[in-house]
Amino acid sequence: VDACAAVHFVAPFDWSKARTRGVAACLNLGVEEPQARLLMEEMCKRSDRDFPGVRALEPIVEAALERARGGQLKEVVLQDDTPDDGRLYFRVVDPEDCKLHAAPDRKSTILGERSFNDILRGAQLVKNGAWLELHACEEFDDSGGHRKAFVPLFAATDDEDEQEEVIERLRPREYPRRPRWEQLGLSVKPVGLRPPKDTDFPQDYGRWRDPERPPNQKDWPFVYKHGLALATVVRGAPDYVLDSFVRWHWITGWNHIFLYFDDPEDPAIDHAKVLEHFSVTKAIDGIGLSVRKMDSEWWDEAKVTSRFFLRREKNDMYESVCRACEKGNPDVRQLIAFDLAVQEAHRKGMDWFAHVGIDECVYVPKLLDNSARRFLGSRERSVDCVRLWNHEAIPESTQVQDWFRECTLFQVNRQHCQGFKPPREYDSLLRRREGREFEREGPTSETRWWGKLMSTIRAKRQAAVRRLKLDLPPAPPGVSPELDVMAAEQGSNGQEQEAFVYFSADDHGKTVVRLRAEVQPPMPLGLHSFLADSGELLKYEQACAVGDPVVLHYPDASLALWREKYERLGEIPLGQEIQREKPRAHLASSQVVLHRQRHQQELFYRTAIMQNEYSELALLAEHGLVIRIEGVKELLEFYDQPREAPEQLPGRVQLYDLHTGMKFGRA
Repeated sequence: VDACAAVHFVAPFDWSKARTRGVAACLNLGVEEPQARLLMEEMCKRSDRDFPGVRALEPIVEAALERARGGQLKEVVLQDDTPDDGRLYFRVVDPEDCKLHAAPDRKSTILGERSFNDILRGAQLVKNGAWLELHACEEFDDSGGHRKAFVPLFAATDDEDEQEEVIERLRPREYPRRPRWEQLGLSVKPVGLRPPKDTDFPQDYGRWRDPERPPNQKDWPFVYKHGLALATVVRGAPDYVLDSFVRWHWITGWNHIFLYFDDPEDPAIDHAKVLEHFSVTKAIDGIGLSVRKMDSEWWDEAKVTSRFFLRREKNDMYESVCRACEKGNPDVRQLIAFDLAVQEAHRKGMDWFAHVGIDECVYVPKLLDNSARRFLGSRERSVDCVRLWNHEAIPESTQVQDWFRECTLFQVNRQHCQGFKPPREYDSLLRRREGREFEREGPTSETRWWGKLMSTIRAKRQAAVRRLKLDLPPAPPGVSPELDVMAAEQGSNGQEQEAFVYFSADDHGKTVVRLRAEVQPPMPLGLHSFLADSGELLKYEQACAVGDPVVLHYPDASLALWREKYERLGEIPLGQEIQREKPRAHLASSQVVLHRQRHQQELFYRTAIMQNEYSELALLAEHGLVIRIEGVKELLEFYDQPREAPEQLPGRVQLYDLHTGMKFGRA
């Protein structure tokens, strides 16, 4: 009774002398040891609030003793229903013998050690279950080129029957959470970067999310009748890519699409004409498509209708655009096309206009029903432009056909990350007028994490970039201020070669502009902004919140398309302005494709485009900088399936005359 009273004041999971005294007293009273232990376990479940006093406890103990003498107490075993997902996890119980070896042999090189209670992840058991091969995500000294590490399961002893465990296997319910890189379907390579574990408390820096639409979410009560127009310039895109581009934007609310073909003999024009005919026949109301071939006749018309050519004598900006267009600059040729497109969209009565590349699409999250019209229609009337920032697709294979359906892994734009704030459009324009448009602001205390993370990746890629032997001029000051600051702090300024971390293309996003019937349409200001027709600034809204729309950019989706693109572009001049304006990976890609051997091209593509030569994606994923967006693929595949005809209810079947189409009744 005294022992049972004492355990009321001890937590059930804590050991106490009272429990041992209680078991001994039960044995003296003729109770078997298993039943005695079960009796004390039963009493340990009671808390101090359940303690009725010693005298009141006596009958409870007597009743329990009678059941124990009769062997009526039964142990309740809770079954572990946690499924085993195939991973191997062990806990260190003997740190003295827990050494990491280069081979499953105690005489091999020691690559590290582990402390008591550390968690190890294994790849497989070897040597008849006597050794554990560590998973590639486990840290060990690989500076000597060792690709694997091994841990003994048992301590060294001559007597095999008395072997003590060095590490013990965890049960499935004790496994750590599945890491984010594994949830995304990524892998970790030997001799690469190791992603942080849960015990390292990795910080999630990415702020953009695309959660699934809740099943109980109510339908949006408002219906917007805004007209949306989109323009793009097509260069060498396959038919299936063009089809996915048009269908995606039709599905998500864009009413009219302008396709400008830079090559008048582009083979994709035939399929574009089929889509144009489909829109003209009005098989689906509210959609339209215009196909324009940028041939000599089109250019003759453009020179008398484009505002850049009409105002050529009025401003140096217009003159520089026209001069670059006459030299065949591909970016400026797009500007002329987009200027004509926005004017035509204005004449059609559209309310919003945007221009993107054929390797881009406007993506509205699932919580907004993937509806661009819903998002843009809900903007305040005073907003003239909405800046959508872009995420960049990361190809997971060197062979990709339709990037809209096959590429679902994306790197998050910095403006959607912790600590970064998008610049005001007025400040950007002011810097442009002062000739400082390409200078970036230095890092702050809230953005230093980005420089540290990218410096880690740059240091790991040094071996690969040295094998490429690139001959690029040094990056102008201010192109990557965060990396410059980290290099200066680490004392490696000028010693490390450029490794092309972060985006391989631009990260400026795109702008959707409002068209007002009472004023002339705005003019494109470069490929990422707009300016009022009068030259005044427009009121911008930065779409940088958690669930705002983004532009998904697929710049170099496959190795073959990447080679074809830079062979078509030819040699890129490396003037000071080009170096500041164009991404460094873009300049390096041109040099690699034109002047390097095939194996060097593949190495550069894996390192700078696929960004996974050293498991960089797993590291970025654990910090929330790599995400998977499958909304484009899922929606396109959903509409690939034939739709079932709606059920015709009695009294709602309408009858038509087959010859005239006149409705004459209802059944």
